[in-house]
Formats: sequence, C-alpha cells, structure tokens
Amino acid sequence: MQHIHAAERGPAPSVRIARARYRDLEAVTSLLSLVNPGQPVPDLVGVALLFPPGRLTHGDCLCLIARVDGQIVGALMASPPNWTETHPLRGELVRSVLYIGGVAVAPDHRGKGIASALLRAAEQHSRSAGLRLLTLEHPSTLTRFYTRHGYTAGQDCLLVALPNGVQVRRMPGHQTAVKPLTLAVRIAQVPGAPAGIVSGLIEGCDVPPSARFGRNGLIT
Repeated sequence: MQHIHAAERGPAPSVRIARARYRDLEAVTSLLSLVNPGQPVPDLVGVALLFPPGRLTHGDCLCLIARVDGQIVGALMASPPNWTETHPLRGELVRSVLYIGGVAVAPDHRGKGIASALLRAAEQHSRSAGLRLLTLEHPSTLTRFYTRHGYTAGQDCLLVALPNGVQVRRMPGHQTAVKPLTLAVRIAQVPGAPAGIVSGLIEGCDVPPSARFGRNGLIT
C-alpha cells in the first residue's frame, strides 16, 4: 500500500488514536481504499480486526484509528512483512520488524497532523512490544514527510543484513523507508549498495565499517 495524507502543519487538537474494533471495519476499509484506488483492500485488514490483543493491538498486527469529534477520519494498518513468512528466522523476525502497510486520512481532514499522530502511536506500540525496526513503502512525494519523522526515506529498495545474507525487497513504483526503534539497530551506508543497509536487526548481523557491496551481496 501507498500512504495517503497531505503535508501537515501540526496536531489536530481533538484527535484521539485508538485500537480499531471489528465494528470499525467498514470505516477502516473505506479509508484504506483511498491508498490504491481501484484495488481491493487486502483481506488481512478484516482478518486482523478479529484478532484479540497480543504483543500489539491485534496479535502481531497493529490496527489503529484516529477519531475527531467521534468520527473515524484516519487509519493505520501494520503487520509482519511478507518477506518474513518463509524466512528460516521468521519467529525472530516477527518479534523484530513491523511493516506499516497503509496510512490513510479522510480528504477533508488532511493537513491537520492526523497521519503524524497515527505514526507516533504506531511507534509507541512497537517500542512497547519490543520491536526493533519499522518499515514502509511510500510515493516519492512523501519522502520529506517521513524524513521529518525520523525515517531513512526515499530509498530504492529495502536491504537488511541477516545471517543468510542481505535481504533485498523492491516494490516497483514505490520507495522504501525504515526507522530503527533501538540504538542497536542502525542504517549502514555501504559503498556500492543501492540503499542503506539495516544493521543489527538480529544479534550478530552488524555491518562492519569496512563492508563493501558487490553484485553477489555484501563483501567484508
């Protein structure tokens, strides 16, 4: 999913961020449908809203809504990244990284800080759950927005150093952004790499200062 919201000027005074409930499904789906017009909202949204609270608001997923004067005007959906599903270290990765799949704000409430409030809440939930990294994909027009919120944004791909090599994810037409949630995780700038490499996500997967990036991946 892309993320739909306008450049923001400050927090909306009456915005309230809360855990989405299944009864909110229609409003959440309507908002997230703005992300990729004409494309169906992923089935995960409806399924996740049935999950009880776990490490996050809905098991391993995070589903938040923003209300202004009682009306749902914003939504955020996050889950473990798809690329972790078949990874040998899936269990550890699910505890370490969260993918923000969609942030949407109703058109007549954009520019009021609602997306920022949703992001801040997502970071608070993620840190409390012991997560170490947030990732997302965004259109180039939102690079400055995510950079202001502490993300390394506008990258052509996601690179993560793991025990079995560097995980590479590309989404045509999108750029990636990452934000470490702990000092143990950093974004290493490695000569030859097409993007910063996430270092330290899993213990023992630090990228050394002498590292170089070649055709077959990381070279130390």
